Amino acid sequence: MPSRLCHLAVVAALAAGIPSPAAPPVRIHQLLAGPAGFLELRNPTAAPVPLDGWSVLSCHGTTLTELARFPAGSTVVGGGAFVLAGLDFAGERDADLLVPSVPGTGQLLLDGHQARVDGVAVAPDSPCRENEAASPCPGPLSRDALSTDTDNNRVDFGCPLPPAAQPQR
Repeated sequence: MPSRLCHLAVVAALAAGIPSPAAPPVRIHQLLAGPAGFLELRNPTAAPVPLDGWSVLSCHGTTLTELARFPAGSTVVGGGAFVLAGLDFAGERDADLLVPSVPGTGQLLLDGHQARVDGVAVAPDSPCRENEAASPCPGPLSRDALSTDTDNNRVDFGCPLPPAAQPQR
């Protein structure tokens, strides 16, 4: 009977939307669409996460197109970031992977088995969104410093304050 109970517990956890222990910890942390746009992935854990075979899909309304497939050897180091950027990107750090542009109203991150890892979108009908769509920003969409993921884009993503507008400590 213990195996049946274990099986029932796993089924109940999946039905409740609880991620499996094997779910990759990598999250979409920031997104800015356009030729100078970028997609920043974050790994909040200490262990590196290899991205071999992973891909990013762009959403245009309800249509999905592959934006990029990560080359062999791509990794998000523990506590680090990986930046996929458009050719006109001029960010504070170098891009790890260049693409012509970061198009669409959302992005979807898939692992090497093409299973959904994370997604974000500002369009309510987008297949890239998680639960409610994020509110559009004049600049990048961003998660909090911990890359908190509640599986609800409206809750998880916001418009970061410009440095001069951020509260002083």
